Amino acid sequence: MSADQQIAPGETVADRYRINRVLGEGGMGVVYAAEHMLMRKEVALKVLHGDMCTMPEIVARFEREAIAAAAIDHPNVAGATDFGRLPDGACYLVLELLKGESLRDEIKKGPMSLERSLVIMRGIANGVAAAHAKGIVHRDLKPENVMLVERDGLADFVKVLDFGIAKMDTHAAEAAQGPGGGGQQIVTRVGTIFGTPEYMAPEQAVGDKVDARADIFALGVLWL
Repeated sequence: MSADQQIAPGETVADRYRINRVLGEGGMGVVYAAEHMLMRKEVALKVLHGDMCTMPEIVARFEREAIAAAAIDHPNVAGATDFGRLPDGACYLVLELLKGESLRDEIKKGPMSLERSLVIMRGIANGVAAAHAKGIVHRDLKPENVMLVERDGLADFVKVLDFGIAKMDTHAAEAAQGPGGGGQQIVTRVGTIFGTPEYMAPEQAVGDKVDARADIFALGVLWL
């Protein structure tokens, strides 16, 4: 299997994930629904295209998403359970498989009630607060990165996604990687601009140092 080709249903990845179907494909890679063959649990498996795995910045972003999602461990954050490379050099990331709608799709349907909006906002805030408690700033909060799933009888249970451009302090990165590390150092240079312009805090938009307040700003404009 080439990293630039889709993996066929029924094939296995990393000797433990059986591919069920393609969930989506973009310029960077493919997302599959897969099953952990021993645990009998369905997961989302992201596989980067081979040419992307030769670009250090792209791989660092992929690893950052894995480390951040694994470190936070909160019901309102989509969790990561595995990360690695395949024999052909392709990078893969295993995430919680979510079945629901994005906040973007829900907003497109028209105005929400105040009660529903507050329930969703509270879920996002809880997930973001858990990230901040671990020294992690998301930096790309937007409706596309919020999923609404059904859980425990709740129709709008929030899952915050995509920590690919998160800012992690050194202690958070080391704690997530464990003793001895082994991964790339997750660093962010001041003066580098990350994020989606419509939701950026002013300091983020000009490349200044960003802290948890940037996420709070984004929370305030999510519904615009």
